[in-house]
Order: sequence, then C-alpha cells, then structure tokens
Amino acid sequence: MGFKKLLQRIYLWPLLPPERVDFYQSKIRRAEWEAVKPFIKKNSTFLDVGCGAGYNLKAAATELNCIVQGIDPEPGAHGVGRYSASSVDQLPIDQGFAEKLPYESERFEVVFSSHVLEHVNSIPQSLSEMKRVMKNDGTLIIGMPSATMGWIGLFSQMLFTTHMRWYNFFMHPFVKTPKTKFKFLFLPPSHSEENKTALYDISHYKAKTWAKHIQSVFVIHQVLLPALYPYPDFRQLFTLRKSTRFGSSVFFICSKPS
Repeated sequence: MGFKKLLQRIYLWPLLPPERVDFYQSKIRRAEWEAVKPFIKKNSTFLDVGCGAGYNLKAAATELNCIVQGIDPEPGAHGVGRYSASSVDQLPIDQGFAEKLPYESERFEVVFSSHVLEHVNSIPQSLSEMKRVMKNDGTLIIGMPSATMGWIGLFSQMLFTTHMRWYNFFMHPFVKTPKTKFKFLFLPPSHSEENKTALYDISHYKAKTWAKHIQSVFVIHQVLLPALYPYPDFRQLFTLRKSTRFGSSVFFICSKPS
C-alpha cells in the first residue's frame, strides 16, 4: 500500500460506508417510529414535513394504511434510503419547505416531522404552517435531537473528525468555508448552524427549549424519549438502547389549542 493510500485510509477510518450508515440510521428511525406509532390513527391522512427519502411515509402507508404525502427541500437527499433513492420516485413527495407548505388548510389528520425543526429557517413560521394544514382535531408528532445528542455529537466529532478538520484547515488554506474557520480547529461545528460550534447544540437542543417553541403554537400532551443512540455516520461508540431518562431525540405529541 502506497503512503498516499495509507493516509487516505487513516483520514477516512472513522466514517462508515454508506450501507452501514443506512443500516444504523434505519435502526434509529425504527426505534423512534415504534415510539410514536401508537399515536397515529389508522387510515388517516398523513403529512411528513421533511420526509427525506420517505422512510416514515412508507411505514405509515404499509403499517397503518394511511393516505400519505411528503414534502422536502431535497427529496431523497437525506435520511434512510438516501443511498438508494430510486424508491423516492414511487412515493408522493413534493419539493418544498416547511415555512410554506403548498397544501390547503385543515387537510391532514396527522402532521409528522422528524429531525427537521433544527434545520428550518424560521421555527415560528414552520410550526404555524404545520398548524394551518392540520385538521382541528388532528395530531402533530414532531421530533428533534436532544441536548444529550448534542453532547454525543461533541464527543464523537472530537474523537472522530478532529484530524479531518485540522487537515482541511492547513492543507487548503485558501479554500475557506464556514467549516474551515479557525474556531473549528478546537470545537466541531454545530449539527444545524453552520457558523456555530457544537456547544450551540448542547444549549439549544434541550427539551424545554423545544417545548417553548412548540407551546407557542400547539398544546403538548406527551413527551417521548424513544432511544439513546450514537451518530450513525461514525464507528459506533455504543449500541442503541431504550432509556426512560435519556434520549438522543425528543418527540412531542401535540394538538391544536381549543
């Protein structure tokens, strides 16, 4: 093996191949789906905001006989199945954004959104649109990464990507992107805010912070912590496990205010 290939292997060692990423992410999404599934009425109209490659759309249609609709800024570009996204063509997925849903008011009995709210440009506008398209007696099921995930992300990236960030910074000094800023030599970037560090995630992904956003528009009935798990992109520090105290994501079961 040549020296260049050896360095490349060292550089990429922490990252899992696409099929393993998909395998671990499917385990994560399945654990979260099983936690929220009891709150989804069979045969209901179901909207997935930020549906990615359609994992939850398929589950709602095949397991609960829901009439499904998905929307995503880049259909098929992320989520379970993104490495074999040809299946996206067989699903009812529109290209669009949470801040401006192209559907009539009170159309859906269930509005579902998983790991999306942390990425939108406007949380208030996105929640307002979800409320608008949801029936008055409908259910919102919405999940985001937790502060626990923020800590896991910080330690995972410190362990697995520090050498990448240092290499990119010093070997490409004239190619400047938000992630090659000097501060990212010492702290990894945020999962959702490209100009902030992972400390932002720890501070802003707290369940009470998410609840404050959601309660400004909806009534929260239950808070779920489906499972504790590491990032699926890296070599796994621990296996997915159920926990009543800690979760890598937090899901809220909500209704419209009366």
